[in-house]
Amino acid sequence: MTDKPDHDPAPSAAAATETASRLLRYLPLITIAHFLIGLPALIASLALAWFAFVQADATQKMQTGGVMPFVTFGTSNGDADGNQDIALSLTNNGVGPAILGPIEIRYEGKPIATPLELLRACCTNTPAQALRFSTSPSSGVAVRPGETLEFISFPRSPASEQVWQKFNRERWKLKVRSCYCSIFNDCWVTEGMQGLPRAVKTCPADWTPYREDAGNRIAGIDVK
Repeated sequence: MTDKPDHDPAPSAAAATETASRLLRYLPLITIAHFLIGLPALIASLALAWFAFVQADATQKMQTGGVMPFVTFGTSNGDADGNQDIALSLTNNGVGPAILGPIEIRYEGKPIATPLELLRACCTNTPAQALRFSTSPSSGVAVRPGETLEFISFPRSPASEQVWQKFNRERWKLKVRSCYCSIFNDCWVTEGMQGLPRAVKTCPADWTPYREDAGNRIAGIDVK
């Protein structure tokens, strides 16, 4: 006599298949539910990241603005002490120190490289070395807020009267542009006396830079 099993395994397999089918049908709903549960946390994380970015950007702008220099070109023919000196100068009207880069001077469209070349081009055919004037470096130096750097000063005297008078007229024809940077290496270019600074990544390398050239001038060498 053969014993028969108490139950048939076929119904159990069918039940398991049906359960799995139900789970597969509800799987998208379960996935969506998990996503909806985690969505607020995701939004909060993105918002915190955005606020952190905005705050960092604002902090950087505040730091940059707090030390931003503003260099302008100026010219005058007298000072507070009554000295009749024609001066070409750069003034830092900003709130932070300015690191001066290259400066370019043009007279009637022609670039001027040295003070002697400037006086010869505008004002005299005689050797400019005989004239008394002073110069200062105009690049590679730091200018404090509110400080003025006179890179050319030409005093009035009986010996220089004729040249002084002509220079006093012709100085308004000069086109001067300069590049300067902040202590954070943010750089700007300014042109003329009323020009607003224009931000640049680095100071231009294609200018014809003006230089003091004091060594040759003091030595009496006529620089061509």
